[in-house]
Amino acid sequence: MIGRLSGLINTALGTVSLARDWVGVSLGRRAQPNLGAGRHVALFAWALPPNSNAGVHRPLSFICHGSRFGWRFSTFQGETPDNQSQHGDELLAKLPPGIRRVVIAPRSRPSSWRLFPRVDGGFPNAVETARHAIDALHDDPPDIVLASGPPFSMFLAARWVARQFRVPLVLDYRDEWTQCPFDFVDAGPDDVRFERLCLSSAAATVFTTQSHLEHQLASFAELDRSRAHLIPNGWEPEDFISFAQPCATQDRLGPLRIFHVGTLSGHTSPVVLVAALNRMLEREPYWREHLRLTFIGRQSPEARMALAQCRFPEVIDSIDHVSKGEAVRFMASADALLLLAAPELERYLPGKLFDYVAAGRPVLIFGSGGESSQVLVRDLCVGVLCESPHEANLSDALRMLLERRNTSLLGGEVAPWLQRHRRDILAGHAFTLFDQLIRREHT
Repeated sequence: MIGRLSGLINTALGTVSLARDWVGVSLGRRAQPNLGAGRHVALFAWALPPNSNAGVHRPLSFICHGSRFGWRFSTFQGETPDNQSQHGDELLAKLPPGIRRVVIAPRSRPSSWRLFPRVDGGFPNAVETARHAIDALHDDPPDIVLASGPPFSMFLAARWVARQFRVPLVLDYRDEWTQCPFDFVDAGPDDVRFERLCLSSAAATVFTTQSHLEHQLASFAELDRSRAHLIPNGWEPEDFISFAQPCATQDRLGPLRIFHVGTLSGHTSPVVLVAALNRMLEREPYWREHLRLTFIGRQSPEARMALAQCRFPEVIDSIDHVSKGEAVRFMASADALLLLAAPELERYLPGKLFDYVAAGRPVLIFGSGGESSQVLVRDLCVGVLCESPHEANLSDALRMLLERRNTSLLGGEVAPWLQRHRRDILAGHAFTLFDQLIRREHT
């Protein structure tokens, strides 16, 4: 009884504390803006080094290349879970000196979830992040606030901070928010309201694909085309210095080696692929000796179970999460690279696609067409699309890959495409936009 009463009191105190902080960050006194046309960015991204998940690389590139262009950064991030910290020190070492890093710990007291909105990433996290940021930036106001999501609680925190300091807000959609078809974004009715508020408040909103941009324009009246910008994902040339021409010295022999590099989870499930493999390997024993499929990276429990359903386990291998350098080495040594393209991913260009192209290896797109197949198959001619019925097309696709595995794919349209999608080039576009927004604010 005493324990239950103590818990209720603790929750009540936490609820009052959260309500007070919410009022403080959303309705509090406006801080003095930075009146000089400076170059100080307050960056909100829940996952930053030493977190090593896939969502880290885009905001990290903004920090690294922005610093080279003369911008200063204060970053606000969440704590890194143990299961997402492998090889995080490698990414942490890439951060330029002088970055002010603020890591947001969870609130110490629970609060009543019924009394507050529910948003992706957690409403308490949004309030806590904004509170710490306003305090940290008080004596050194930002010139612009940039938020990268998911989780999209960071958009909400960034909106409050931008209003406090009266500076432009830029939203960077790495993925979709309420329009996301996957479970890694937990969106409900409150998220729709807050997404509309954030879009209406943003001086600029940045998307990674044209399809995503157009879909967002069609879905939200709060967004107009003049404030919608396309800055794709990209690749880092320095990651590939040692592997520019991996197949130039000798022919590739033996079984066809296909690597999938990256996380296997709900939006990149191998379930359909394994079923197609089982049927093809049963029907064509040739591939049992001439195909090796390796999955490199983290796997959800569901993904591990799906791979275990392969009736020919000698064909499939798994390697745990590796560093970026090791990942590039695997890509460059593969005969082909695998991209899982679920129908829901048609508006997406996964970050690994850019590294795949830079590795100079052919790509097997397994699943459905969309932005990925348009780039890899139609524009660059480096991909082979295997659509439904998968088992019938899979064998044909593998034979095409066998024929192409000793061909360098870094010529033709690929070289200029890679040049346009260097992360330093893309960051240059982003910071040109940011500079324009700041100057507009001061005119």
